Amino acid sequence: GDATLPAALRARAPRARTALVVGPDAGFSAEEVAGARAEGLAICRLGATVLRAETAAIAAVTLAAARGWEEDA
Repeated sequence: GDATLPAALRARAPRARTALVVGPDAGFSAEEVAGARAEGLAICRLGATVLRAETAAIAAVTLAAARGWEEDA
């Protein structure tokens, strides 16, 4: 399966451009995921729990900030 967000953040190169994209509550379609992968994006998940899009966005930014994402900018 896809990596978790914390694992993906640890694996990325320092100062690598990073964007967090949060999907709709129902998730991205297979075509959207395939298109993102074709563009070189890493697909990751927050965990086993499915969150509402609004909550997922806050959780993703919090995880990235805890990892020091803003310090790499």
